[in-house]
Amino acid sequence: MSRLSAIVIASSVLLLSACNEENTSSNNSAPATDIPADQIAATVNDIVISIDDVKLFKESRGNPQVSDDQILDEIIATELLREEAIKLGINKKDNVRFQLRLQESELLARLLMREKFGSVSFTDEELKAAYDTQLSNSESREFKARHILLKTQDEAKAVIEALRNGADFIELAKERSTGPSGPNGGDLGWFQAARMVPPFAEAVKLMNKGDISVEPVQTNFGFHVIKLDDVREVEQPSFESMREEINQSLIRDAINKYIAEVQATATINKN
Repeated sequence: MSRLSAIVIASSVLLLSACNEENTSSNNSAPATDIPADQIAATVNDIVISIDDVKLFKESRGNPQVSDDQILDEIIATELLREEAIKLGINKKDNVRFQLRLQESELLARLLMREKFGSVSFTDEELKAAYDTQLSNSESREFKARHILLKTQDEAKAVIEALRNGADFIELAKERSTGPSGPNGGDLGWFQAARMVPPFAEAVKLMNKGDISVEPVQTNFGFHVIKLDDVREVEQPSFESMREEINQSLIRDAINKYIAEVQATATINKN
């Protein structure tokens, strides 16, 4: 069973309890009569627990070693406690009403997604096209760099001038950098440009191995003096290793498109 199915089943148990709330609180409630006698596992006051209910609840637990009798006992105990909660009026509290309504909404939303997208599949051509697009948008290089972070532009320019005059980058980083990498000589290790803030990333991509910034690079952290130690090509993952991830990504795209379409036809007011 998939994780989504387990979540849906577990939620359905909660929803069934919530939906039974009105009937249980009524003085005229009666046992369900549309379940064949040989399919009834137990009755708790006016609530019928079917063999299918036990099966679904057991599946939701994800523990096949638990016996049906143990599962049934758990359902019965839960139902009895639910009825006690209703007797005490807990179900009438505003926050509880909201939680029950929220559980119902979440369950129905999950069931809708499973109904509409549970059997969605994509051809190899569609998956390969998405793979090619993802590769074209991904970084093909990694950079190994150091930096010295200063508070002001003048301080950064003074460091650049000192480096031009032969100062050692690592020692200056240890002495002058205000960044956490300072004690380590400004070493940032290997990284892809996308991991860095845009001004820093753009500066690094324009540098060649061994270059040092000719001008300070300003970011929201301060002013950087960068030294590019090395560059290497990134080995791209194969299509087969990415197939499932790409498939899930296309499903998410389809779901998001559907949600956008539903929102476009709705009247939504935010206060």
